[in-house]
Amino acid sequence: MNRNRFLACFFLWGILVANGLLAGCMETHHQSNTSTDKNTHLASDDLIDISAEYDYYPLKTTKVVLQVTNHSKDICEGRQAYTLEYYDEDQNMWEALPVDTVSDTPLLIPSGYKGVCQLVPLDITGLKKRVGKYRIGKCFVNSVKKHYAFFELVDSKGVLELRRRIDDYNRKGANDKTDTVAQNILMTYTQGDTIFVMLMNNDLRFQEMFRRKVLSYSSVSHGAFRGDIPLIQATYSDTLQIRMRTEHQSYPVGTETVSVTLTNHSKRTLFFGEDYGVVRKEGNQWILLNGNNSWLDIGIGVPSGKDYHFDACLYPIFNENCPGIYKVFKEISFIGGQKKWLMSAEFEIK
Repeated sequence: MNRNRFLACFFLWGILVANGLLAGCMETHHQSNTSTDKNTHLASDDLIDISAEYDYYPLKTTKVVLQVTNHSKDICEGRQAYTLEYYDEDQNMWEALPVDTVSDTPLLIPSGYKGVCQLVPLDITGLKKRVGKYRIGKCFVNSVKKHYAFFELVDSKGVLELRRRIDDYNRKGANDKTDTVAQNILMTYTQGDTIFVMLMNNDLRFQEMFRRKVLSYSSVSHGAFRGDIPLIQATYSDTLQIRMRTEHQSYPVGTETVSVTLTNHSKRTLFFGEDYGVVRKEGNQWILLNGNNSWLDIGIGVPSGKDYHFDACLYPIFNENCPGIYKVFKEISFIGGQKKWLMSAEFEIK
């Protein structure tokens, strides 16, 4: 074959492939497909990735946020049009669902962009939502295949199953000190479609860590972000013949626990609970460290002339325990008395 004939055949083949790709992107898929893996693996020439904002949603959900990532060095062009399908496990196939009418305006995705692509409504006429697996399909001009974003809708039974998954993860990782996520979970409970997951540190970074490693569900609540909480009450290290001190005056960065001794030299019996707190000095304020705020509701009495020992946890995996001045504080009172005050013991992290 001479060079001109080869180039002509190659050019014609390119046109046919391009037309085939375009037609494939516009069609609605009904074929059998048993793969429901939500992970989209990028081929060497396929640098667009789409995903739903969450893996799981309650059945009452009315819209899903579609996210896109452009890994290429070029602007990627797509369209507003999309397909929506439900996975029929009995028939072992994807079933096409009605979609909202959208304008045929282009979607231009800048290089390196990672974020919201569009909102996909689930409350349109003719769409009967069911528990199970769904996928949203989109095509892009410079992509070799149709892209899918997978998600699931769950009912009340599914919500309980998701919560059990969290509790199982927490139970298995309870003794693994390197598992930051498991160590950070205080408790879980459900209310309607919402799963409440209380964290020692509910900073957005730790919330995202939980979502990536444990569960991506749109109705998980970690409560309001607490931010820095200053200790405003006065504390005392030595008063009324009562003294509180740490075992050492200084500790290295990364220390997990500090041993504390409360000594009662008064003539009366002290009374208090298990609770305590740890604060770090920042400027003129003492800022509370994140920790376990769940305590057993028991009373502890310390007679005259006796000591009480306890370990205060610093939770370095949830706190930036940088070098500085810290103190452990504890609320106490005399047994039978009404007045309460805070005892404290300062120490340094170097």
